[in-house]
Amino acid sequence: MEHLRPFAPRAFQYGLAAWSWLDLAGRTPRFATVFGDVLLESLEGWWFLDTVEGTLELRWPTAVELTAELDSAEGRQDLLLEDLVLEAAALGVSPGPDEVLTFMPHPVLGGRLSAASAVAVRLELALRMTGELHRQALTPAASPLLLGHSLQHAALHAR
Repeated sequence: MEHLRPFAPRAFQYGLAAWSWLDLAGRTPRFATVFGDVLLESLEGWWFLDTVEGTLELRWPTAVELTAELDSAEGRQDLLLEDLVLEAAALGVSPGPDEVLTFMPHPVLGGRLSAASAVAVRLELALRMTGELHRQALTPAASPLLLGHSLQHAALHAR
């Protein structure tokens, strides 16, 4: 399985709309990892959108540096979550061509970063969900995704 996967521009566009609270202007999504993190290219270099942490970071000035880090053992572990990908596959959870893996429940809601929590979801839906969860964590309010409850309410009742 490829650890970096290209997706249709429309899939990225739909999914990343939920990340509008981050400044994505001037950055073009090129690839997603198996766990739905996104690599975006800009004039400044390559950016890493971490969908678990909810962060966007200019990480590599060039594609050569990006490739070097992702080819390293540390990069495969820390950024591509290679061990979790292999564990999920051993449990029978692998993404289809238009899917990525995500965690259910998501760690923002108290879920665990484990292969047992991994589920396959279409890229655009995974990005929409994680972007909305992180946005709500920053600005808590009632949400139709949480049946009218705030993120804090959902987290309290998940324990």
